[in-house]
Amino acid sequence: MGKFSLYVHIPFCTSKCDYCDFFSTGIGLCKSVPDDYVDCVVKEVKTYARIFGVQEWNTVYIGGGTPSLLSPVQLNSLFDGIQKSCKCGISCGAEVTVEMNPESLDKELLSAADSCGVNRLSLGIQSLNSAALLSVRRNCTVQKAQQALELVKKCWKNDLSLDAIAGLPAQNSEEFALSLKKMLSYGPQHFSLYTLTVEEGTPLCKKIDNGMEWNADEADSQWLLGRDILFSHGFSQYEVSNFCLAGKESRHNSAYWQQQSYIGAGAGASGTVYCGSEGLRWNVKKDVKAYIDFWKTYSASSCDGLSFEQLVKDDVPLETENLDAKTMEFEFLMMGLRTRQGVSAQKYERLYSGVSPWNGNLSLRLGEKNGVWRRFYDEGMTNVYSSCGGETFYALNEKGILFLNRLLVELD
Repeated sequence: MGKFSLYVHIPFCTSKCDYCDFFSTGIGLCKSVPDDYVDCVVKEVKTYARIFGVQEWNTVYIGGGTPSLLSPVQLNSLFDGIQKSCKCGISCGAEVTVEMNPESLDKELLSAADSCGVNRLSLGIQSLNSAALLSVRRNCTVQKAQQALELVKKCWKNDLSLDAIAGLPAQNSEEFALSLKKMLSYGPQHFSLYTLTVEEGTPLCKKIDNGMEWNADEADSQWLLGRDILFSHGFSQYEVSNFCLAGKESRHNSAYWQQQSYIGAGAGASGTVYCGSEGLRWNVKKDVKAYIDFWKTYSASSCDGLSFEQLVKDDVPLETENLDAKTMEFEFLMMGLRTRQGVSAQKYERLYSGVSPWNGNLSLRLGEKNGVWRRFYDEGMTNVYSSCGGETFYALNEKGILFLNRLLVELD
């Protein structure tokens, strides 16, 4: 095995946006990430690296929360720990991404990121429309967002990915288009374009229940408009919500979609390690105090020869799930069909020949002759093609990927 992807969760925010359903916690009066948290993440990464035999990290992704709340010293400490966590550290040519928010980005942090080997920034802009930002209580003004973009354009020489949300309240289609085009003027190589999702229990959901004006169909229309704008600027859609210039796909996220093993560290993170037709998944509990209390006292040096099962017995704050072949088979389809590349018939046969009743026959599994795939084909929504290496891929086209959920419901 040896080569893994690594995700580190920094679950701290100055405030939480009304739409956010991810795990995050306030940073408190100190207005900074606790040093203990960074130390514990490093210890956790080293422990997993030893348990799973990690030789090197192919991709590293620091997400949140708000990783840009880390100080330059903390960022350096984190990457120093990751580099020393396994035999070869971060591999030469690895993709190394850090998420940053515009309100907490400065020149010193950019310089530190560059020194640490970060070669890809993911900047959460979401919108350059003041009313839209205010409607979801996003802790960033348009002025701050543009200042951050100007700083990155001036000082950052590596890759840049931007996030935008279609369908924010108080933003019509014309305003959304203007915002998106302005963001594109800063020269990103990658773009994540999402439709606003109203999650149960969030402040935004309560606002809408109480009469805030919002229209799901308008949100979908804005997303389609945004997609067309990205196409007109030379971007290709390579996944449901992700677009890039040629060769600038997110290698880290692609590891998830291609069912490759990844380590997840930090409160609220998850990881999955695959071994043949079985897998192990864990979710670190969403409790920063419990996380720090455990890892602060745990001795990483004691884990030589330790199994993951033994670690769990030591009351590590996480929940585990053993994945059987049937679960992994459906996830293979669910994740692979998110991408425009699709799923390989040969890989499916190699991995899932033991799953009945399809026994590795992807055409049969998808219903190519008289099932759901045939119906999608009749509606002009599929693409079956051969790669340069001779593999046969089943994929959804530009139209079909909009109806992915409908397909998955019928395949489940």
